[in-house]
Amino acid sequence: MSRTVLEKFTASLVVILTTAISLGLILVIANGIFSWDIFPPFTEKVLYFIGASGIVVILAATLVNIMLNISRLADNSARLLIELKKRK
Repeated sequence: MSRTVLEKFTASLVVILTTAISLGLILVIANGIFSWDIFPPFTEKVLYFIGASGIVVILAATLVNIMLNISRLADNSARLLIELKKRK
């Protein structure tokens, strides 16, 4: 898998999961404030687990994306230095 495809995939994954987790967090906060009791206790535990797992995946995908971008930056810097040396 190429770096570009992996970078696009991880960036899209982070955006989608962050949106879903944010909406879920708003629902959890509203549920706590207004005491809606939307879900039974077991279902709430499962949803909290899914949310925590999503946060872990978001962090991992963000770190992969950062590492890929640092690698691309290093490659482009090396190419730029080679071009500058050829011009001299």
